[in-house]
Amino acid sequence: MTRIKVAVEAGPRTCEILVGSGVSSRLPALMAKTLRRGKAVLVADARLRAKAGKLQAALRRTGWDARLLRLTAGEAAKSPRSLQAIYDFLIRSGADRRTPLVALGGGTIGDAAGFAAATYFRGIPLVHVPTTLLAQVDSAIGGKTAINHPKAKNAIGAFHQPALVVEDVDFLKTLPKREFEAGMAEVVKYGLVFDPAFARWLDVHWPELMDRRPGLLVEMIARSVRWKTKVVAADERDLSGRRELLNFGHTVGHALETASGYRLLHGEAVAWGMRAAVELSQGRGWLRKGAALAGALLARLPAPAWPAGLAPERLLEPMRLDKKARAGRGVFILLRELGRPVRVDDVGREELLRALSRIR
Repeated sequence: MTRIKVAVEAGPRTCEILVGSGVSSRLPALMAKTLRRGKAVLVADARLRAKAGKLQAALRRTGWDARLLRLTAGEAAKSPRSLQAIYDFLIRSGADRRTPLVALGGGTIGDAAGFAAATYFRGIPLVHVPTTLLAQVDSAIGGKTAINHPKAKNAIGAFHQPALVVEDVDFLKTLPKREFEAGMAEVVKYGLVFDPAFARWLDVHWPELMDRRPGLLVEMIARSVRWKTKVVAADERDLSGRRELLNFGHTVGHALETASGYRLLHGEAVAWGMRAAVELSQGRGWLRKGAALAGALLARLPAPAWPAGLAPERLLEPMRLDKKARAGRGVFILLRELGRPVRVDDVGREELLRALSRIR
């Protein structure tokens, strides 16, 4: 059994992240090391009935008064209605400021539960137990929490670092193929933006990774987590611009999610967004040496076809409302070369529409 510990030093607190096979069995003991044993509220994806029940029972056996709320996953979880359901459950459970909220599920469950934890009594302890690849390599790490506005994804949120993150690759064994492949988009992002050697490693090991070999999954997730935590430690609250580099592919990706009515999974939309960012980079004469590897990895991501009937022009308004936008102009992360990202805020309308037309 392989376990890798990664410490996130952000602000006054340090968050421990444990990555490995079977590590979720250690959650009650790990929580007891840093949190007051007593009440705990578990917010879980309603589809994970057996896993949630098993985790609740384990917490109760070790002295936790664990209460369980099942929540419908997907973008519906990131709505004011779902957020209100979490608040109501916390109040009914008698949760106080030291009661940990444990999020079991993918990115949408983690985002909604995280925002509830950030705002209930002005902040209670948060524990992430991510069960999807995308959540394990991205959304459970770094302290960003949010719900959506009808016109803009993640428009309402807060920074709230978790007290603990436990990432068990065994959860990925039963993850639907589409969700696993969507999560790989965020993994590819780390290779293209920060680590060409990791990009080459992904290209070499892609078939085995698609077979979900536990040892390789642990290494892949740990390498992704280390990059995410390194950036977060340097720019926890997204003020210096360093953390914006994690949004490679996300300007178009988020707009595509919103404009399509969330017909695409987040990772699928980001895959399209990365294709657009590579096209924009090459259009400026950048990314010459790494174009072949970038193209090969993006070609391996089996994102669904561009949504039928969705004209590229419909992405312009969601991009204008994107939280990274400045004076109504979208901020793009492009690549001068693999591992050499650059923040760009001068992408013109025609330049963008031309790039989108080329990748569709």
